[in-house]
Amino acid sequence: MDVESSKVAAMKAESPKKHKRRNICLGVTAAVILFIFMLLLILGLTVFRPKQPTTTVDSTSISDMKVSFDITRLRVDVNVRLDVDLSIKNPNKVSVKYKNSSAFLNYRGQVVGEAPIPAGKILADKTQPINVTVTLMADRLLSDSQLFSDVMAGAIPFNTLTKISGKASIFNLFNVHITSTSSCDLLVFVSNRTIGDQKCKYKTKL
Repeated sequence: MDVESSKVAAMKAESPKKHKRRNICLGVTAAVILFIFMLLLILGLTVFRPKQPTTTVDSTSISDMKVSFDITRLRVDVNVRLDVDLSIKNPNKVSVKYKNSSAFLNYRGQVVGEAPIPAGKILADKTQPINVTVTLMADRLLSDSQLFSDVMAGAIPFNTLTKISGKASIFNLFNVHITSTSSCDLLVFVSNRTIGDQKCKYKTKL
């Protein structure tokens, strides 16, 4: 009996110690998890804070252009192919993946041409060049009487519009969605098949 009593007394004496050690382990584990979370949060708000990628139109050139007149109907047929060189700068410390996008050619507010921009990835602190060829869909201009006046005046006003959407993933925990848009107004001179100075506007939204 004395032996059994001593064992029970020893177990009771050890229980508080084990309970204390368990509490210490739980406390240390919780502190480490909290520290890691706070560290990731601080890095996410400082070093890895999402920044706005910018899309820039580096150049626009005419790769092909044909103009034919129908004087009797006061109509003109125009076929234009424009090469647009873009660059997207990613200032973030993480890569940005962008979805399938498009470049549009507009004439006086009407979409008259479209070209696909395949999905891709821009590495951290890098600039990605993108080359797009936009072809004018001549059938969309057949009923536009203003085109004849513009051609006779010697210059056709166009607008190129690109919109690229993607996301940046931070530590595979936070996804930041990004949309970058560029819009450029330009004049295509009919006589010498050249492009005048283009005025571009850029917009990025997080």
